[in-house]
Amino acid sequence: MRIELICVGHELLYGKLNSHIAYIGEHLSDIGLQLNSARTIPDDLEEMTATFKDAFVKADITIITGGLGPTFDDLTREAAAKALNKKLIRNEELLKKLEQYMASRGYKFSLKGNENQAYLIEGAKTIENKFGTAPGQFLEHNNKLIVILPGPPKEMHTMFESFLAPLLKNKYCGIIAKSKTIHIFGLGESKVNEIIKPIIETERKLEDGSVSFTILAHLSGVNIKTTVTGTDSMLVDEIMHSIKAEFYRVLKDYIYGEDAQTLESIVGDLLIKHKSTLSVAESCTGGLIANRLTNIPGSSLFFQGGIVSYSNHSKIEILKVNPEVIDKNGAVSEPTALEMAKGAKALTKSDYAVAISGIAGPSGGTPEKPVGTVCFALVTPKKNKTETVHFIGTRLEIKERSANHVFNILRLELQAH
Repeated sequence: MRIELICVGHELLYGKLNSHIAYIGEHLSDIGLQLNSARTIPDDLEEMTATFKDAFVKADITIITGGLGPTFDDLTREAAAKALNKKLIRNEELLKKLEQYMASRGYKFSLKGNENQAYLIEGAKTIENKFGTAPGQFLEHNNKLIVILPGPPKEMHTMFESFLAPLLKNKYCGIIAKSKTIHIFGLGESKVNEIIKPIIETERKLEDGSVSFTILAHLSGVNIKTTVTGTDSMLVDEIMHSIKAEFYRVLKDYIYGEDAQTLESIVGDLLIKHKSTLSVAESCTGGLIANRLTNIPGSSLFFQGGIVSYSNHSKIEILKVNPEVIDKNGAVSEPTALEMAKGAKALTKSDYAVAISGIAGPSGGTPEKPVGTVCFALVTPKKNKTETVHFIGTRLEIKERSANHVFNILRLELQAH
């Protein structure tokens, strides 16, 4: 079974992030199918036609995204019809639905523009678009499936999950596929690979299925995704459980969560478990830590508040940092960070407090304290801890890495109790 994805759009070649490949690849994997190839092409009729024709010959399933809008450069319908040597036929029922959809939202229907979206490739059926005017369409040709979806992620995701995934699962999948993603923080990708390599190299092939692994590094750490496929649900579960147990055995506390869990959600869960509260004092992260905490539903149960004390004046006036500490050690120092954390804890009457002060760059560094120098402090009901870490990356990357480090400091402290 060969599946090819073709993403259409000049903008995808000129800097706009193309998230469709990762999304479709992951969701196909979840139902036991594999994306074999992905291509990104411009809105050029000749190139689109040639690319589509090639895919229609090679692939059992071709998924096309983009180029279904009402403008002059939306040419996917025309190119696909040409590649299949089929006609485009105006669907009057679809045209009426498009007109009603636009009228219900207060838009003027343009026969010149929106009419194009009512054309279907000869023999194709429509896929309802609940969030836009571009309907998808699909057809079978020479015992092969061709699916065309709109480019906007919200529209494409909805069609994929509500229509395409069930169709593919029912039509092509006689197997069970289960995935588990484990999140690691504090180890680099190469070190994680070294530690888990013996597990991955151990042969785990089912008579009627398989096991696959992927490793992905990002600012929040490293992810290991395991996918087990087979026809026996209990056996698939057993193998997944065994692999997961082995990962936990060798990676220990470096694992902070699974699947949809984040560093901050784990911290929130632990604070709720301990019936404890938290406050934060931020300088270089500018409120990023507080923002991520308040993105968690129910964070009012544990989060007392955050103070962005960016200037020395605010550190002194709001958090009551001793000016002599700043004069002696600098704003970016462990003693200053500790004073900030103590000030936040006293101000909000929280059980725990963390503080962060650093140099995110691109300027402001010195030989003694280069860009990427970040100081952390943690105040708990029983003790105080400070730490200095040197990060690399852009200003935004240093801020993200710093916030992640704060959450990991809290996670490890809370897990120890």
